Amino acid sequence: MPRVSDLAADAFIYGFPLVFDLQQVERFTTQGIGSVPASPFNAFGHATGLAGPEERFVSINNDTVYSLANVDVSGGPVRFDVPDSHGRYYVMQFVDAWTDNFAYVGHRATGTEAGSFLFVAPDWDEEPPADVTVIRFPTAVATIVGRWAVDGEEDMPAVRELQGALKLTPTSDGRGLPEPDPAVADDLLFFEQMRVWLRAFPPAARDQDYQHRFEPLGLLAADSPFRNGDSELATTLRAGIAAGRERMEQALRHGDAPKQNGWNVTYHAFDYNLDFFEVGALDDDTWKLADGPDRYLMRTLAARNGLWGTTGTRPRTRWSTSTPTATTSTAPAATSCASRPRRRAARSGR
Repeated sequence: MPRVSDLAADAFIYGFPLVFDLQQVERFTTQGIGSVPASPFNAFGHATGLAGPEERFVSINNDTVYSLANVDVSGGPVRFDVPDSHGRYYVMQFVDAWTDNFAYVGHRATGTEAGSFLFVAPDWDEEPPADVTVIRFPTAVATIVGRWAVDGEEDMPAVRELQGALKLTPTSDGRGLPEPDPAVADDLLFFEQMRVWLRAFPPAARDQDYQHRFEPLGLLAADSPFRNGDSELATTLRAGIAAGRERMEQALRHGDAPKQNGWNVTYHAFDYNLDFFEVGALDDDTWKLADGPDRYLMRTLAARNGLWGTTGTRPRTRWSTSTPTATTSTAPAATSCASRPRRRAARSGR
């Protein structure tokens, strides 16, 4: 068994995508992201203009604008209605709490006609209405990252009309994000959030097997073991955060990604999902990383460097290419909360 300090660094690498993702979920529901205004769970926020130099998105561009929503199915199914885009390219990318891309709705995956979908929890087993396509969420909270093709300022009114026609209809309010123990010190908050969110948003079965190794750190405990900031465990966890963060940053700076014309090529950076393939998601070994600890590191690097980037998607329409495509990340830029999580001022649920 590895030393406890090494185990804590491994836990940081393993849990970073979950913690960082849900920090961004909280950020979006309270502050907004870039030009997309804050919106509560089960409601969209839209960028209604072209990007400017002040935008803080990775790989920002001016041929798409964004629609974002954080969806909570813990209160029951959520219906999603999309308008007919009359051939306009758009994609709605679905990202679970562990940053797995598990579904796509839009031009390539489902076409551009109007459609209705029903988002359901992992354990939902009721009969759906006849007029919807069911999308099962791997975690009760997930993010929709929507992109609309736009051809300059004169095209924006048509895009705004389509954005306004997106509709989320929840059955009832969900639980939102569970709160960490307020008695835990800020410098241990990362592991406290990880502990709470591991219980609320369990990962795939294979990952649950892996995370049992973190039990000596208290990460699987029902009640927080991190209240005593002077304990030997607290000292070990602080060292683990520092070591894990350094390992992450070193891998970003000196990783072994292939290079092309001096650029790192990261076609498969987001291909760590091995288990969840709903509408539009491509269940193909070509787009899957090998299982093992290196996959967890890749998942962390993807979250740190480009949260909510996309994977290969299945072409549907006859004018699409015959192979899957991977688009570049349009993620919110990493901020200080990537390594120094802050407490939430209020619940982000509705």
